[in-house]
Amino acid sequence: MAVKRKRRKSIRKRKQQRNMIVGMAALVVIAGAATAVWWNLPNTKLGRYLDAASAHLEANEYEQAQQAYEAVLEIDETNELAYRGLADDYLAQDMQEQAEAILHEGYEVTGSEVLLQNYRATVLNDVVEAINAGTADYATVGRCLDILEETPADEDAQKLLLTLAPRVLKTEEDSRLLLENAEGKTEGAAEYELVLSRIFALAQTDSTSFLPVLEAYLIPEDILYVSMSNRELFETLLKKAAELGLTQAQGLLECLEKQAQISEFFAPMFADFEAANYKAAKDFIVTEEFLQIRDAFIEGTMEYWKSNSYVSVTKEALCFEKTENGWQFEFVEDDSVAKPTGTIRILAVTMKDLGVQRSCIEYVPAYDPANYYPHTEYEIVYWNTMVSGIATDNTNVVSRMNYRFAEKIFTATGMEANMIYDWGGKNESRKKE
Repeated sequence: MAVKRKRRKSIRKRKQQRNMIVGMAALVVIAGAATAVWWNLPNTKLGRYLDAASAHLEANEYEQAQQAYEAVLEIDETNELAYRGLADDYLAQDMQEQAEAILHEGYEVTGSEVLLQNYRATVLNDVVEAINAGTADYATVGRCLDILEETPADEDAQKLLLTLAPRVLKTEEDSRLLLENAEGKTEGAAEYELVLSRIFALAQTDSTSFLPVLEAYLIPEDILYVSMSNRELFETLLKKAAELGLTQAQGLLECLEKQAQISEFFAPMFADFEAANYKAAKDFIVTEEFLQIRDAFIEGTMEYWKSNSYVSVTKEALCFEKTENGWQFEFVEDDSVAKPTGTIRILAVTMKDLGVQRSCIEYVPAYDPANYYPHTEYEIVYWNTMVSGIATDNTNVVSRMNYRFAEKIFTATGMEANMIYDWGGKNESRKKE
């Protein structure tokens, strides 16, 4: 009996041991399954991918870092760390555009102000680099406007926009933004107009902040050329600015108004000269309006039209120049800037014949600058014929006013003039008393 009891105990013990082994194995299986579940939980995978991405980025393994950050965003598209890390990865590879795009995308998805701040800082840092490198252009201005159109109160972007103005509008070429080139095209005008339209839109919502910006981009610092074909555009921009409260636009608008009056006054004379009807100038240069223009130059009372010894009128382009007394305009005669189809010149200095101020107009037909010689110019003068030099004996000659016509032919060796001293009129024949 004692032997049987020992055998039964031994059997029970082996069964207990087998059960313990089986139980332990089951526990191992359960624990392994739990570990696998935990390992594949989204949060666990996110942490693992983020750690790997950070390590890759630190090791300059940009492609692997990018893949890890993208894996995070596939799991959780709202993960700010992944957007910021991916932007850092792009910037490390000089992929500025992609860095900005992913930060902005992250802001749009998450609404995170942190991502928005990172996006703005990334863009504006690039603007500063362009300014420091001297490579700023209208595209750089547009980047500042991108920020301001989204966050108009961004003071850093506002300051940079003002800083950019003199750097973008600093060269002689920039003063010709509204000037047609030899092919009849206005280079840069489309970009300039687009930039201004965006600034106008900002100024309409916040004139206090953006009128100074509008002034910096619209009002020239000292000089601006405008083709007649772009004159209406320039006037429209100035009027729009004046309506918003930009008082500095008024002086230029007054110049444009004066120029329009002058151009209208001289238009019939251009038509006559182009038709070789030079006799029409006889009546023109003794009109009250012509004499008022002449005398205003001579007396120094001409406000808006820039004075020279001979003041030119053309039909192709204008030049605006800032003086200590405000803005003045002049018509462009320089064929290196704009090629005139004809030029009228007014004698605008004191030139008296026996105390009588002469009235004089010249006409220069269109010419090819590359073949300047020979070319012909025409001059019509209303003057005191006492000093015409026709009569050898001027004793007791009655002082009379009459016209003189000159056809001046310029050649490489000099000038030849065909003169008619007493060119028609009631005083064509002079008499002695």
